Amino acid sequence: MNFFSHAVLAARRSEEPEYIVGSMAPDFASMAGMRLTEIRDTGSLAAGVDFHHRSDDAFHGAPIFVELMEDARIELEERGLGFGPAAAIGHVGVELVLDGWLVDELGEVPESYRAAMRAAADVDQRLRFYEVDYYAGCRRWRDLCSRLLRAPVPEGYRDGEFVAARLVQILSRRPRLAVAPGDEPEVVAWAKRAYGVVGARAPALLDQVEERLVMLAERAANKTASD
Repeated sequence: MNFFSHAVLAARRSEEPEYIVGSMAPDFASMAGMRLTEIRDTGSLAAGVDFHHRSDDAFHGAPIFVELMEDARIELEERGLGFGPAAAIGHVGVELVLDGWLVDELGEVPESYRAAMRAAADVDQRLRFYEVDYYAGCRRWRDLCSRLLRAPVPEGYRDGEFVAARLVQILSRRPRLAVAPGDEPEVVAWAKRAYGVVGARAPALLDQVEERLVMLAERAANKTASD
């Protein structure tokens, strides 16, 4: 699940800005080339980070997401992409397209997300990152938040060409997953078609995620009771 989808699900629980920031924080850390390891907070920010991990577990195990991801991989391989980039696009691409669909479904980017983005940079001192100096981590976090405030996201994820360009950029950092030169038009063609495919199943997918969140919470509660 990409960061905007996390924010939308989080806002169903609480519109408190730091809770929504927390729900996106692990994704933001990854986008800044870091890995979040500690949250020096016991309130909304930490609760949001916990929700991020629970919603990722629920999303990645949702049958509809698994089907969409696999169908995308097969289609992209048929278009000539190698297994690595086809599988990676099937995963990340479906998530980006879902963000775009949510913008259209909601009719606009909600104020809860806007407020969270305005607050995001200021939580830097409560975050710690793996093998990154404290001051460097703060700087990279704040730089990333500043870039996102200026970037045409999540609205841009409604456009297939934008999604394709973002996928090519993301995967270029991973040699085994990078899109081969000349295959970019195939990624664009897939991304344009994917909006309708993902959108048609998105409501049921989000229902599955909510159901799995309940199931995972019950499972965790039962485990705690039995320990």
